[in-house]
Amino acid sequence: MTLLPSFHGSISRRAYLVGSLAPLIAQYLVHILVYNFVPLDSGWGFPVIVFPSPAISAAFWFLPGGFAAAKPALMPLAFLDISVAWSLLALAISRARSTDRSAIWACLVSVPVIQIFTIYWLGEEPLPTTENAYGPTPHVSINTALKGLLVGLTVTVVLEVVSTLVFRTYGFFLFFASPFIVGCITGYIGNRRTDIGPGATAKLVIGACFLGAVGLLAIAVEGVLCLALATPLIALSAWLGGIVGRTIAVHGPGATPRRTALSMVVLPLFFAIDVIAPPHVAFESTENIEVAASDRAVWDAIVHMGPISSPPAAPFRWGLAYPMSGSIHGAGVGAIREGVFSTGVAYERVTEWQPPRRLSFIVLTDPPTMRELSPYQDVHAPHVNGYFRTVDARFTIAPLVNGHTLLTLDTRHELKLNPYLYWLPIAKWAIHTNKTRVLRHFAQQAEGSTAAEREQVARD
Repeated sequence: MTLLPSFHGSISRRAYLVGSLAPLIAQYLVHILVYNFVPLDSGWGFPVIVFPSPAISAAFWFLPGGFAAAKPALMPLAFLDISVAWSLLALAISRARSTDRSAIWACLVSVPVIQIFTIYWLGEEPLPTTENAYGPTPHVSINTALKGLLVGLTVTVVLEVVSTLVFRTYGFFLFFASPFIVGCITGYIGNRRTDIGPGATAKLVIGACFLGAVGLLAIAVEGVLCLALATPLIALSAWLGGIVGRTIAVHGPGATPRRTALSMVVLPLFFAIDVIAPPHVAFESTENIEVAASDRAVWDAIVHMGPISSPPAAPFRWGLAYPMSGSIHGAGVGAIREGVFSTGVAYERVTEWQPPRRLSFIVLTDPPTMRELSPYQDVHAPHVNGYFRTVDARFTIAPLVNGHTLLTLDTRHELKLNPYLYWLPIAKWAIHTNKTRVLRHFAQQAEGSTAAEREQVARD
């Protein structure tokens, strides 16, 4: 470890930024290149490339299955991650000592994603211990507020349009970089004349994001539901950006708009991540239900689905796609199944037909994932088509010893949204809710037909 930085001594601002950012960027680029040649899918909803760290690389080394072929690539990645983690932590501790900052907070440089903000925090010169020369005040002038809100609105709309309509990517740039830049610029504008304080800065930044959301609704680029789902991500990134923008502004006469604009240099990096390694994760979902009916009655319920009478959950009534009815045209392998959703029709081809045990099909076309809540009939939001899809599905029918039947529905899906750790649980919840509703419908149909047959037998 003699070639790596030491935990002792102090370090200047320039040396710290160069020594930290260079290996960090190189680490991400190496992971991107490796992932392009060796798909290291974790199976948990995100690939190794998203969060390079020694712990993740080492953990994947011991995982069985699909990782066996990738182990030759994991070993150098693990060594790289350990070296970078050591260097970042050593430089952070030294920089914290130089600026009289907390060494404990400096250790956050080891946490993926958060490390970016930690490096920026340590790379800034410490603020004067005396009161800001402009004199802090809890009030924001109308002129300052209008400027901040107007700039926030403009930047939000421009970055959203560029990301979604030009590059058609929904990833780190859109949900992290864009709101961070909006918050940084708004925070700088709000504090460049007078330090308005962290509370007022946060309110100004959130107000700018809200106005930007209204602007996106006004030009029919997004809908209410999508914006509501993304609000936690956007608000967090914008708030962090506001902290950075205020920190730049309160440094005094040396602060200029050019310093705030320097934050734009991170945009190509986020664009590169989204373009070189586009978001894509494949996952499976399994749901089952015990039906008080015979396997033959369950099979008939699946083949003759009919309309679903039970109402969907609230988020689906607000626009998320949910199944309404289904029918199969023909019989046997090659038959076409038509699934009617609230947003359109899905067409599927039967690939396995084994009555009354198994029915499988692949999805030929998917309906839009949602119908956006908007004042306009048509919303130009590419994410409603192609960014989430169902690949195939399989019904399995198994008789139980108590005379009931276990009906299982297995499905495979693909998601093309980043960050996976945020969007994947939402997608899985929607899938679980829809599949549970469908299985309950089949159970009610099968149990209803069984009860009717018993009544008929009793009458006869």
